Amino acid sequence: MKRLLTIVTLAAAMTIGTASAQNLDFEHLAPHPRLLLHDGDITAMRTLPSRSENAAAVHDRIIAECDKVLDAAPVERVMTGRRLLSVSREALKRIFYLSYAYLTTNDTRYATRAEQEMLAISAFSDWNPSHFLDVGEMTMALAIGYDWLHDRLSRHSRSIIGTAIYEKGLRASENDSQAWFFRAENNWNQVCNAGMIYGALATYERAPEYCKALIEKCLASNPTAQKCYDPDGGYPEGFSYWDYGTGFEVMLVAALQSALGTDAGIAAQESFMRSASFMTYMVAPSGRCYNFYDSGSGASCIPAKYWFARQTNDPSVVAVDERFLQQGRIPSDRLLPIYMLFASGLDLTRSHMPASRTWVNYGIAPVFIYRSGWNSPDDTYFAIKGGRASSNHAHMDAGSFIYESDGVRWAIDLGMHDYNILEQAGVDLWNMKQESPRWEIFRIGAESHNTLTFNGHRHAVDGMAEIGYHYDNQRTKGVTINLTDVFSADAQSVERTAELDKNDRLTITDHIVNGHQASTAAWNMATNAEAQIIDDNTILLRQDGKQLYLKLRTKADAKAVIRPEHQYKPFEIKDKNLRMVGFDIHLAAGEEAEIEVTFSPQQK
Repeated sequence: MKRLLTIVTLAAAMTIGTASAQNLDFEHLAPHPRLLLHDGDITAMRTLPSRSENAAAVHDRIIAECDKVLDAAPVERVMTGRRLLSVSREALKRIFYLSYAYLTTNDTRYATRAEQEMLAISAFSDWNPSHFLDVGEMTMALAIGYDWLHDRLSRHSRSIIGTAIYEKGLRASENDSQAWFFRAENNWNQVCNAGMIYGALATYERAPEYCKALIEKCLASNPTAQKCYDPDGGYPEGFSYWDYGTGFEVMLVAALQSALGTDAGIAAQESFMRSASFMTYMVAPSGRCYNFYDSGSGASCIPAKYWFARQTNDPSVVAVDERFLQQGRIPSDRLLPIYMLFASGLDLTRSHMPASRTWVNYGIAPVFIYRSGWNSPDDTYFAIKGGRASSNHAHMDAGSFIYESDGVRWAIDLGMHDYNILEQAGVDLWNMKQESPRWEIFRIGAESHNTLTFNGHRHAVDGMAEIGYHYDNQRTKGVTINLTDVFSADAQSVERTAELDKNDRLTITDHIVNGHQASTAAWNMATNAEAQIIDDNTILLRQDGKQLYLKLRTKADAKAVIRPEHQYKPFEIKDKNLRMVGFDIHLAAGEEAEIEVTFSPQQK
């Protein structure tokens, strides 16, 4: 009776968003292994290393990681602050890798070790549903092992693991206060829905009606997150979270394709399908990414992009990723086996870099990117963004940019701060309101970013910075961003234009109409370069034997500055070799000013 009530509750909670969710053909559910794998895929993965040096390197890395795990103890339920997430991620990596290793080598040691891992996790008291990402990833981990090793597992082990998936994974989603991911518009929706769908598909025969209702509920929820790619394919949470959220979205849709023969309409969403190209442009000539918001600057091959390449039959989508592999930059990604799966269906000899050198997306976090070429670390790269600080994982960085030329990243973004450190210090980190202590953290607040501040004030957290227009022709390429809403407390209007001339020389121009009181506008830029003030209008930067001049032109009262070292809170990560340079502009009440800063390797 309790199970019947649960099924009814799930069904009542559903609001089916697409016809595809209502038309899933569960009567023709594929046999095990049904997650990700189609007929012939295992053979294709086995033979791929003989056809591709990159694939051989990836395969060898997976096997080497599995060999390390063979004699290691299973993961334990050890929390990090309020999270079990690091344990869930390690479990997913181990079980996915070991299952792949068994299917491609027939070495039973890998299957036995995966079984041991799953039984240990099944014995956990719970998978920490108060932080549901932990449940989502753990459920996916056990679902893959249960499915890929189904015929290798003993009946007793299948029973224990299947029960754990049902009780500690699927049933956890019934708690509405903990399973708020169903209403989320971000990566939580993608990761947690993917985990629930994996668990339900893997163990479908144990509770068909329950699993069917849960899968349909997940698919009704998922379009809420898919809207984030609109209208152009940009991902509002940045590079690292595209890898996370979209990686699990790919896992979700690929499992539907293999198990039920449908993509549930996900692949028909044009903005979603364009998002892999967004990630290609987000990698700079240095091989580092444009790391706005909570991202690090490191970059490597992204396995999920190969699904897009295979789906569209366009290997150019992964040209940057193949180059990373040629350089030996193999990710430690827990989803790495999907590289072998999706790359096996591609002719990677056709891979080539995109023709366009410019990318622009509007939407929640508008971004403009220009690069002068695709083949040299000395190419010029410029990227700038708009957006609002109250968005998920956002920083106070509207109007900020990064800039590379001559093999140097001159203008940098500090990227993310470790969450657990801040949470353990009592910072109300996920409070995105105007007075939140979140904005006191140097890496997150406005003063560390390559943008403006007025009178030392915070940006307006709900102020939206939109791209007004962009252009790309033989003479110039550039973009204009309206920052007026961001600075509404201090200025009547603020507009930032970034332009690169035919020689790729960058000029950033801020057109300001000051508010009704005198103001000091701070033009800031973070850099790792040595800095020297030449005069009130000129700053010289030196790094790696190269030099760059920042040259100010304005009629306003302005002065070049190298800002004092930031006084970090005791628990904050200190940024080594960081220098904050810029210009202070003093504006009279109502004054209209144009602040033009040119970036040039020559002083004149």
